[in-house]
Amino acid sequence: MERLNVAVLFGGESKEYEVSLSSAYSVLLEIDKEKYNVIKIGITKDGKWYLYEGESSRILNDTWHKSKEKKELFIDVNKGLLIAEGKPLKIDKILPVLHGEYGEDGRYASIFDTIKINYSGCGFFASAISMDKDVTKLIAKREGVPVAKWTTVYKSELENMSKIYKKIEKIGYPVFVKPSRTGSSVGVSQVNSKKELEGALLYALSLCDKVLIEEKIDGRETEIALISKDGELIGSTVGQIKYKSDFYDYDTKYNSSEVEYVIPAKLTAESERLVRKYAKKLWHALEIKDLCRMDFFVNDNGEVVFNEVNTFPGFTGISMFPKLLMYDGHSFKDIINYILNI
Repeated sequence: MERLNVAVLFGGESKEYEVSLSSAYSVLLEIDKEKYNVIKIGITKDGKWYLYEGESSRILNDTWHKSKEKKELFIDVNKGLLIAEGKPLKIDKILPVLHGEYGEDGRYASIFDTIKINYSGCGFFASAISMDKDVTKLIAKREGVPVAKWTTVYKSELENMSKIYKKIEKIGYPVFVKPSRTGSSVGVSQVNSKKELEGALLYALSLCDKVLIEEKIDGRETEIALISKDGELIGSTVGQIKYKSDFYDYDTKYNSSEVEYVIPAKLTAESERLVRKYAKKLWHALEIKDLCRMDFFVNDNGEVVFNEVNTFPGFTGISMFPKLLMYDGHSFKDIINYILNI
């Protein structure tokens, strides 16, 4: 059987650039070389595209863009081609291992749709909607999926902090202040009192023009991997994340040795049923396809509260998406294969 030409995209202009490099390195190690000819395409932090033909290890240590084994890449919209040094690349499918802005938000998916190149992932619409935490919560609420109390703040509102303080009074401290359209907890702060609020807002608004202020839910952080396999939606075993910091921030996720991944999560049968029910309901409501990871809080009363959806979850060595599916008996190589053959 002829091997498919698969382009693995990595890097990008997101604050999660380094996470993308780590995820892509894991994918490049595990992808089935007998089934796929792998084409490596890197995107620098300032948005330049390159065909990279060097060692994958240079992706992991972020020296790939300094290599002589790269060629500038251009997109020919009229012909629907990716071109390096005047030669079109033969690509059967793109695997965009990109996190955060310019990846999970659907911007690159819209380019691939425009030039009619096949790609894996949630698609433009689902990615754009799911990246915005405010919009996602509105849809979840409409679907009857419980969410934390929240409000939004725009940069222009900072001129009237008294109005913002009144919004928070309806929620009650502590709250989380989050950029509405970032991932990996980038820009997130826990705010315990009124005096901490303005600094957290300024920080979040430096990353996104809309900020979410959300009630803190005391409960277990649980995650479920969802994947479409042979036309059927598969929900993994539900996992739980334990940590000693105040919340599961970027540093805790990627730099702490004190994070514990509990699979399966310590939940009642009813709470697990609700996580699965809500996850599948949101999959359809958000029009997700191919894959995602959904995160929920479960409090001591067993109540389940939706947190967020990741439209291209991490594939690093510590990422829960592959951990959960591997616990269920799927190898890392199989997971990549499912995604590429949907």
